[in-house]
Amino acid sequence: MILRKLSLRNFRNYDSLDLEFSASANFICGYNGQGKSNFLEAIHLLAVTRSFRPCNDRDLLKFERDHFEISGEFVDEAQIRRHVNVCYSSATGKEVSLDRKRLSSAAALIGVIPVVHFSPESHRITSGPPAERRRLVDMLLCQSSPAYLSDWQEYQRSLKQRNALLNQNASAKTLAAWSEALANYGCRIIAARRRFVEAFAPLVLQAYQDIASPSFSLQLTYQSQLAAGELTQENYLKLLSASHAVEMRRKQTQVGPHRDDFVLAIDGRELRRFGSRGEHKSTLLALKMAEATYFKDKSANAPIILLDDLQSELDAMRLAAAVKHFQKFGQLFVTALAPLAEGMSANAARYEVVAGEMKWVE
Repeated sequence: MILRKLSLRNFRNYDSLDLEFSASANFICGYNGQGKSNFLEAIHLLAVTRSFRPCNDRDLLKFERDHFEISGEFVDEAQIRRHVNVCYSSATGKEVSLDRKRLSSAAALIGVIPVVHFSPESHRITSGPPAERRRLVDMLLCQSSPAYLSDWQEYQRSLKQRNALLNQNASAKTLAAWSEALANYGCRIIAARRRFVEAFAPLVLQAYQDIASPSFSLQLTYQSQLAAGELTQENYLKLLSASHAVEMRRKQTQVGPHRDDFVLAIDGRELRRFGSRGEHKSTLLALKMAEATYFKDKSANAPIILLDDLQSELDAMRLAAAVKHFQKFGQLFVTALAPLAEGMSANAARYEVVAGEMKWVE
């Protein structure tokens, strides 16, 4: 998938922006606080209808404005043009359109524009709580599998309803219908995640050995409350029943894929607990490289790659290697304080950002 044109109105610190881009690599340079990350955020929003930052839609408004609009013109692998529009008004909320037809749900856009995002904040994936790794896997699967997206949405809806009933001290009988729904969709999600890890773990290992050393082994394993041989709705319901007393005290569902983890280990040592800073950086880069490879293998369209301010995270050699690697998978957008000395292709387009004003430079 290629982003040809992007238009912004009243988005973050951008008053108005209209630009076209290279189909290969695009380099965006500027000092901190000028709008580089905001620019990548707009592309990410067009792809998955949400920011990669912890914020709500109102936070995306330019100061003292009551609406914003983001429009993108894309070209897919079949050379078919796709138009995506995301607009928000403080009065009416968010609207998402695909090919100038309004979508009934923002989630309907997910998967149309595959995207891989990598920034200094991504370190939470390897060093943060399980929710960070679940978010990575769920977003990747939701973008590459409509069936998984549907199951995940239904699971989240059922979980919300069941937790609301727990908060009302509902009886086990009252909870039964939502427990059945959780068991149904939860089993599907767990099975899909297991299949994903089987395919994804070798990609992560290969990428890590390319970055670090062939002598190191990076393992990715899926930890679920239901073992592979026990994954049935009946066993799922038994676990829910056994945890009922704890659930009533905590007012939250204690069993299900929303509590699982994806554990990373180097030569048998859990990365989150024992990994060095360098190992965390190499692992995160390997995960993102594997993500791009996975999309290339599983999706009809190559992903758009967003690399944000990696000069602060990677040394010059690793950064050049990363940029060179990612250019093989799809269109690339890279932001940095200063131009990269190596790694960018000769035909890369270059832009400069100053106080929300972005222009092409030779």
